[in-house]
Amino acid sequence: MIAAALLAGPAVCGSAQEESPGPYEQLAALAGEWEADLPGFGKLRNSIRLVSNGTAVEETIGTPADNETSIYTRDGGALLLTHFCALTPEGHVARLAMQPRRGTHDSLEFVYVGSSNLPAPDSPHMRRVLITFSDRDHFTEQWTKVEKSRDTVFELHFARR
Repeated sequence: MIAAALLAGPAVCGSAQEESPGPYEQLAALAGEWEADLPGFGKLRNSIRLVSNGTAVEETIGTPADNETSIYTRDGGALLLTHFCALTPEGHVARLAMQPRRGTHDSLEFVYVGSSNLPAPDSPHMRRVLITFSDRDHFTEQWTKVEKSRDTVFELHFARR
């Protein structure tokens, strides 16, 4: 019912020119413990860490009794999001791909490209994730769930713990 995350400030290169960090570096900078309120559900925790020798970012979001995990990996200059979802009784895996960036680089958008173990196409699943970076200690995730052609958006405002 819930899910995924990211952040970082500009990097300075040798010529003292400012550059935006890449999408993976923005996600990796979120490593740590986070917390957000989800109306109707209470406080959610978000644990983000680098795994697989730093080649992937793992995000576990929820409560100790009810949580979900997402893995972010590089795909050239973009990212893939693999979300292990608990919205269906047997669980399913949703796969989302990062969309090309436009304008400022303060957000990452992922859209649904497929899934496994989804009982039916109209079963509930995440179809979009938007991560917006505010500053070193704050970011927002918007998870869009689709079920029977209806969208529900969960907006989570995370603060570093």
